[in-house]
Amino acid sequence: MPQSQYAKLADIYDHLVAGIDYEEWADYVEELLKRYSACVDRIADLACGTGNTSLPLAARGYEVYGVDIAPAMLAKAREKARENDLAVVFLEQDMRYLELPAHMDMITSYHDGLNYIITAADLCLVFKKVYDSLKPGGLFIFDMNAVEKLSSAGGDTTFVDDEDMSLIWETSFDYAADIWEIRLTGFVKKGGLYEKFIETHREKAYKRQEIQDFLKETGFDILDVFHGFSFEPPRHDTRRIFYVAQKN
Repeated sequence: MPQSQYAKLADIYDHLVAGIDYEEWADYVEELLKRYSACVDRIADLACGTGNTSLPLAARGYEVYGVDIAPAMLAKAREKARENDLAVVFLEQDMRYLELPAHMDMITSYHDGLNYIITAADLCLVFKKVYDSLKPGGLFIFDMNAVEKLSSAGGDTTFVDDEDMSLIWETSFDYAADIWEIRLTGFVKKGGLYEKFIETHREKAYKRQEIQDFLKETGFDILDVFHGFSFEPPRHDTRRIFYVAQKN
């Protein structure tokens, strides 16, 4: 994902996701740890954005490293960590070239972060970097958008309009490449004026079997695949799929 993505959106990102309960996300992770009787102290959170998925884990006593390619998002994450007196280490890195300061007990990635890796070769490279960054027996827990969600989203236009901002999302889906493209045009109030920005985001729709094959080829054992935030298998209408893999 190019660094330019989220450059302007970083200022309003937390406003847009204000309705998400990230404490519940952390609860789900801890339920998964109990399910596999995993002992975890050190966690890396890939594509951490403004830290919404990293900070709740740090607040629960884990040693957390947040990794993201977008400096503007990381600046917000560091600011929130300072305000909450949380010692999270935030690293500006492309996850394809991941270099962590120590081996992790668990590595996570949420919010479609891995869908932004739009070639199979690059995704396999990420999986290899994750594998090499984990301790033996370490867990890799991540979610991805389901193919059905992405392919059905093409051609939509969505608006957000309030006193401080106006946002327009225009989406299209390339069925030949399985790429979902989101063009975001925003007008954000700065003093008495509105600043315009345009960002383009692209996500790859991977089939579940592809992901499982990539994990196995990397050397992971696949422990489970779940319908998002549950312990049930994915259904035909599943929008978010969670994968739980373990390093041998």
